[in-house]
Amino acid sequence: MTASVPRPRDVLFVLPPDFSAPEAHLVFRFPPLGPAVVAASIRSLGLVGRAVDLALDLFKAPLDLEVAPLVAPTLVERHLAGEHDARIDAVMDRIFERLDEPGRGADLVAVSIDRGSQVPFVAVLTCEMKRRWGKRIIVGGVAVEHLHALLEKSGAIGADIVTKASTPAQIRRAFAALLDLPEHRRGGPLEPNTEIVELVRGGMRKAPSAADWPTPDFSIYDLDPYRRDVVGVDGAAYPAYRGELGASLVLPYFFSFECQFSCAFCQTGGTQEHKPIDLVVRELAELSERWQTRAFLFFDTQVNLLAADLSRALLAARLDLRWSDSYRVRPSEPGDLELMARAGCAGLTIGVESASARVLKAMVKGHRPEQATQMILEAHRHEIMVRVNLLSCFPGETREELAETRDWVRQNAFAIDDLAPSSFYLTADSPIGRKPERYGIRVRGPRSLEGETRFRKSPDSLMYDEMGGLTWEERAPMLEASEGMLRSAWLEGRASLDGLGGFSPSAMLGLRSHFATKAEIYAFLGRCRGGAPRLEEEARAPETSAEVLPSILRSSLPKLLAPRWADAAMARAFAAAFRAAAPSLAARLREGDTAHVVLWPDGRFLFFRGAVRRGSDDRARSFHVEEPLGAPPPEEITQGSSFEVLTFRLDPRRPRVVP
Repeated sequence: MTASVPRPRDVLFVLPPDFSAPEAHLVFRFPPLGPAVVAASIRSLGLVGRAVDLALDLFKAPLDLEVAPLVAPTLVERHLAGEHDARIDAVMDRIFERLDEPGRGADLVAVSIDRGSQVPFVAVLTCEMKRRWGKRIIVGGVAVEHLHALLEKSGAIGADIVTKASTPAQIRRAFAALLDLPEHRRGGPLEPNTEIVELVRGGMRKAPSAADWPTPDFSIYDLDPYRRDVVGVDGAAYPAYRGELGASLVLPYFFSFECQFSCAFCQTGGTQEHKPIDLVVRELAELSERWQTRAFLFFDTQVNLLAADLSRALLAARLDLRWSDSYRVRPSEPGDLELMARAGCAGLTIGVESASARVLKAMVKGHRPEQATQMILEAHRHEIMVRVNLLSCFPGETREELAETRDWVRQNAFAIDDLAPSSFYLTADSPIGRKPERYGIRVRGPRSLEGETRFRKSPDSLMYDEMGGLTWEERAPMLEASEGMLRSAWLEGRASLDGLGGFSPSAMLGLRSHFATKAEIYAFLGRCRGGAPRLEEEARAPETSAEVLPSILRSSLPKLLAPRWADAAMARAFAAAFRAAAPSLAARLREGDTAHVVLWPDGRFLFFRGAVRRGSDDRARSFHVEEPLGAPPPEEITQGSSFEVLTFRLDPRRPRVVP
């Protein structure tokens, strides 16, 4: 007699909407990483999952009802306590028209919170789930202590377990506790003992071991709705776009845990752990092949300490991925950014925070303003799309110091593809919150968040006075205004780009999957936004595509050529040089090799390995030839004459065949 195998239990993962979120947060939404990690972690318990992304569903098919009551904590609290609001009931009826079919067939329900502003809605949602379905319900994510408090205070019956579990072992313990509860349980929220937190250095968290983290399980999603045309989703802005790029999928991924740096304002820090790099490459290869994508958005606190090893491993594996991650200005070794670019780094979010040396020192950022400038320009030169984080109104920052940052943004805006200004907010679990007197502030109490700040700031934000400086009443009006001032300076600095930019990391990845250079991206989008009929020869996107340059080469264009590179005559001149030298280049360059070509106005050209010196305006000033390549070099090389330099590399994605 054979033993029966227990039937796998079905888990419905529900991803709630955030009615405080700006539309841009949903336009480029990717399949959320948290539930995919949870699903992989609980597989050993015999649990299989399916996800319903209410946020994406309601974005694609909005409700024709007012949702404001669901983001009003006082109204929600009264509703939960028994004073039913008809407007809330009407919205929930419509939402359950979309949830009932998958929900009634599930054994367990798991709800994921990724923003504190979702708490009021999730409280109502879980209570309705319990009333309608009678299922066991678990809620995890950020700010869950606020959900626990709201349910207990109102006496409402909803989630059975509310947990801060974040590591795979903690997640399994939480789900095991849920399985131990009786079916159709009705009672207040429980929090099982899943938290095993080790502290280091001043109360900061020790990173969990990387050994237990599984490959994210994206099979819980229907991935088709997440495949987006990164230009088409903003069709109103690009009226001449004809769908040339098509839809693409970006998958999130992370391989490091916590951060060993200790910025004064941050809520992480202590130690850092990471998956073995060879395992990271294998997992990326598996995800890429299984889900047919080469674009990955990494969610590491900072990739600085691992970037070089990861890049070398990706190049050795020849995966040809495009990826983006967060990066500190320091530490970074010379050559790291060039190596990362060759390994597929298409975008970086760089924490510059301020252009004031004094403010950076107070923040414990570990870099100087000139180092931030150097890094931004270097990333720009290597075709890495740059998103800059700024933190205005740090305690003690003067108006003059904020103006320094504004001027820096305006001056370097040409190299910054997106700006993310965020005014400072204080939390008790940051270094400055743990020792406020050291940073010259006095805590006043909880801060009230309104509008979009509910989405962007922690629900645990605090008010404070600056000792010998501004009171909260004086500082508060400056917070939002400072963000607007910095963004205006960025737009002013990008006037020559006609307002193009402001790309999300997902959009950056999608664009760089189709274009080798930022110049090509801006030229193409400029044509798409013009709205004017395009000439037949302009319909190719971009002009420097494989129809113009030999397909064996992938170009990487210096920035200040961008306006002229869109000119067909300049494109044809470079293309003619490549065609003349292609046989020799194919024989003498290895896949992935980087080289340069100089083009003189009279049509002479020179291919070479070596170095190019550029001025502060990024224009080539001189070059040093270590080894001539391709066709024979000109008889005379006069560096004092006018010339243009193009940097390129042999495309590792294509066979070694000369067109």
